[in-house]
Amino acid sequence: MNDLEVTMCTTSGASPVVPAVVRAGTSDGTLPDWHLRGEWFDVCSCALPCPCTFAQTPTHGDCLFTLVWQVHEGHFGDVRLDGLGVVALGEFAGNMWVGDPDATMKVMLYIDAKGDQAQRDALEQIFAGHVGGWPGQFGSLISELREVRYAPVHFEAAEDLSYWRARVADKVSVGATALTGPTADPSRRVQLINSPGAEVGPGQIATWGVVESDHAEGFDFSHEYRGGSSKHFPFDWRP
Repeated sequence: MNDLEVTMCTTSGASPVVPAVVRAGTSDGTLPDWHLRGEWFDVCSCALPCPCTFAQTPTHGDCLFTLVWQVHEGHFGDVRLDGLGVVALGEFAGNMWVGDPDATMKVMLYIDAKGDQAQRDALEQIFAGHVGGWPGQFGSLISELREVRYAPVHFEAAEDLSYWRARVADKVSVGATALTGPTADPSRRVQLINSPGAEVGPGQIATWGVVESDHAEGFDFSHEYRGGSSKHFPFDWRP
């Protein structure tokens, strides 16, 4: 069996498609309670620091990105999601944070194949924005969800956040080291509190990093992608 197990085209068009049946839910089709807690980072084409985190227009007018979520503890109904990851590749144009009607975001997802079918279904429901919470708000920005692929997601982050990285088969290898400089205390991280444009939702602290690796295959970016900015956030989501 190849490391990249399944490719499934989910939707292509003006808006995300909500599946007619929620397979990872209750027997009557209603949405169960869910909760995810973990950590997230991005690698993007913006100059550091990424202006998107300050709710500003991307450095080049559009932002090409790889987003990584690692779930430490989580459930969707009675389906446990601990230790599973999701990676999104995509691009957006305009300012997503100010209600710009011309802003668009196109993405594809890699969902962790270490999970069984129920776990994969649950992660797809949450991260495609179909079951509310912060992912539902963030997912409302998606103008095109191109496809969903299943492959093992390998995540690693230092306890002191000196680095963070992720790998998906031979398709994705992204990561960063913590930002520092000549006047910075090397024992402390460069962080932002009360981020105006936090991709994981309000109330979390951004730790800034410098990209080490930005290899990402599977999404047809509109122009050459070379990452510059990275930041790390914890997340804690409920419906």
